Amino acid sequence: MPYKNTCAIALALLGTIACAQAAGPAAMQTAVLPSGRLLTPIGQLAQTLNFPTQLAISGGSVAVLTGGASKLQGVQRFSAGNLQTQGGVLTLVGKDKKQTAPGATVAQGKQGDGRTHDGEEVIHGQSLFQGLVAGPDGTLYATGGNSDDLLALGAQANGGLHLLRRYPLQWQPFPRAQYPYQYAGNWQQTRHFYPDSVVIGPSGRHAYVAGMLANSLARIDLHTGQTDDLNVGSDPFAVTLADGGRKLVVSNWGGNGVTIIDRVAWRVLGSVPTGPVLGPHSFAAGAHPTALAAHPGTPLVWVADANLDRIVAVDTRRLKAVRVIDDSPYHGAPPGSYPDALAVAQGKLFVANAGNNDVAVYDLGSGKRTALIPTAWYPTALAAQGDALFVASAKGMGGGPNIHHQWVGNFMQGVLQRIDLRELSAHAAQWTQTALSNNGFSAAQRQQRAAENTRATAWLHGHIRHVVFILRENKTFDEDFGKYPAAGHWADPALNLYGPRELPNLYRMADHGALFVNFFADGEVTSQGHQWTTAGSDSDFIQRTWPLYYSDRGFVANSGWSQSLEPDARGARNPYAIYKNLSALGHWSNPWITYPARLFLFNDLLAHKVSFED
Repeated sequence: MPYKNTCAIALALLGTIACAQAAGPAAMQTAVLPSGRLLTPIGQLAQTLNFPTQLAISGGSVAVLTGGASKLQGVQRFSAGNLQTQGGVLTLVGKDKKQTAPGATVAQGKQGDGRTHDGEEVIHGQSLFQGLVAGPDGTLYATGGNSDDLLALGAQANGGLHLLRRYPLQWQPFPRAQYPYQYAGNWQQTRHFYPDSVVIGPSGRHAYVAGMLANSLARIDLHTGQTDDLNVGSDPFAVTLADGGRKLVVSNWGGNGVTIIDRVAWRVLGSVPTGPVLGPHSFAAGAHPTALAAHPGTPLVWVADANLDRIVAVDTRRLKAVRVIDDSPYHGAPPGSYPDALAVAQGKLFVANAGNNDVAVYDLGSGKRTALIPTAWYPTALAAQGDALFVASAKGMGGGPNIHHQWVGNFMQGVLQRIDLRELSAHAAQWTQTALSNNGFSAAQRQQRAAENTRATAWLHGHIRHVVFILRENKTFDEDFGKYPAAGHWADPALNLYGPRELPNLYRMADHGALFVNFFADGEVTSQGHQWTTAGSDSDFIQRTWPLYYSDRGFVANSGWSQSLEPDARGARNPYAIYKNLSALGHWSNPWITYPARLFLFNDLLAHKVSFED
């Protein structure tokens, strides 16, 4: 590749579909991702609605909660034996703020309005967000996110679901010195409790619901609807019963550990750190404590530190972290596994690695990894019953080309996967090797990559002194270069929107520099693209919450740029200053809940004393 001077120009186009079409399935059980990684999920597969994030097993059914960026979300039911569709319930939310305000969407005792979509009941003015559990009588309870409610759903004779009741929840104030120091939702809308996880108490009388934007845990009397609230720390992600049901454990997504609650006395016993302590002036990324799984017969609860690639065992009696399991795919691997779902069954700990598209299996006695199980794209939920392990993957098998100009943010369907655990022992070695090879993690692949990187680095040091990094976004390669002759057969003229007249600078650089015509980027939307571009990874927080912002469900954009988080910081009460005037933010601190573990390109340049100008 010829260079006319010692300055290389790097041009990146990111956005809805960054530099390329979306990842696509070659068949239901194989796919190639934009990053070049492979998907080969094993077992039985079924397609779900967009972006599944939670599972619940009830009798012979497994229910899936889907919370994508479209107006339509839902809870679907499948046969636990063969994954045949049994029906479900759909929720539909519009742009009308009155529809999404708590007072308008929450009405105790209100039934579904009877309207259907493809034979399934539709609940209008309702959102869902990553919380789903089955009660002892088979009732399903789903958290409403932006709708600030808990839904009780009952089974119908035809296998579908219908709304039994809505339990209202309200935003709760939290201490000014507690992260995130200010309300983190959309300030132009109603302040939200934002329920995101639920567990049912031992007697079935109470539901315990975590409120992400209120730093709160709500106790709901399911008979009377009475609600009591308790502050439980920063950005609650998950809640589970522990120590024989005597305690509740809440993971603090925006904190550095978990909060332990005496369930009967309804008081906080204390907090247990699982990651480094952070404060208003911290510049490190957070640990991101997310998924929880109780260890039956013990006071232990397993905690996934998603941003640190590790699983921590917390003793809920001694209020102490007692064990750590390294969840890296190989020794010395950089962060990026993003463990975000856990299940304990048959003496094993199952860990869904969203970043690696696999489930890691650990022996609970030794803590050693015994297998990796290949999954679909971005596994987000686990559930076990008998000899079956169920996995939900948010991005399924990818989406294929958007030949009808579909928006990539919501046209990828999720996947529900059923794995027969009786086959695990016999296939552990094969499945593990497949999972490693799919990601380029096998020993041979890593050795080859290291050698290639060494040669490339030596060549670059000898030929390039400066790099100019120009970032463009929100248009695809084909929209900009669909009719560009030099792109050849790699471009699709049917999708072309612009040419040299509209984009003279872009075409000038393409004419006189280099053009990557078959270059794929692993980010569906801008929110992810910012971090893929500047960090080479995007955090679990970004992946799970961007659909909320893009579908107008009470969130503001939080794509990893700097925001004011100091108490009373100048500009703190203008959440849109990032768009209008960056200087209005005043002194800023790190919104560590959004940041990937190793931070950004610019941090790496500073660490290696490489000068740069922004």
